[in-house]
Amino acid sequence: MKFNLRNILLRDYREKILSEVISNQIETLENLKIKKNVKILDYGSGYNPVLIKKIIHQLSSRYKKTNFVAYCYDYYDKKEILLNNKNKKIKFFHINKLKSSNKKFNFCLIIDVLHHIGINDGNKIFITTKKLKKLSKYIIIKDHFQYGAFSNFLLIAMDFIGNYFDGVKIPSIYFNKISYKKFLKKLALKEIKRINDKKYYKWYWFYINNKKLQFISVVK
Repeated sequence: MKFNLRNILLRDYREKILSEVISNQIETLENLKIKKNVKILDYGSGYNPVLIKKIIHQLSSRYKKTNFVAYCYDYYDKKEILLNNKNKKIKFFHINKLKSSNKKFNFCLIIDVLHHIGINDGNKIFITTKKLKKLSKYIIIKDHFQYGAFSNFLLIAMDFIGNYFDGVKIPSIYFNKISYKKFLKKLALKEIKRINDKKYYKWYWFYINNKKLQFISVVK
């Protein structure tokens, strides 16, 4: 089992808030009462994808006639794929399988992933997101804004707490509002909605819990 410091320090509080916000956005974007099947691509979902499990559970409990299925893509090995694919609503795939995929999705989730790919590596995140755009009707991006050296330091510290022991690359730079706008423009993506008024951590995390550092962007 992967050691996850985030789970010890933060528990599932972040995932609980995020799942509620994202589930509500999915409900707003699609008329789920008439949908028989809804496919969600979760890019970089992690080894224990608590968030997408909560989202699928919430939506399935609200819309019992709709079949919700999540397709999780990450660096899973064969054993992890076999163990996790017992759940019919959550399917696991190695991230490289996405390159040859032509499957169409109602939604794509990119949750705190782009800054790990590398904000300063514009070509890599462009190629990745372009592929996800081709496969998906809507994309829901959760990421961070930095405003200077201090906020940059806080975000790096946050990522260190959550990802260091999982072997995930800790980024050195994050989006700012200008670079994110350029990112969307380059991909010809239209931002439908931006949510930046939510706190995803408990009150005692002080500055790390600053709303300005977090955003969810719904694009098409």
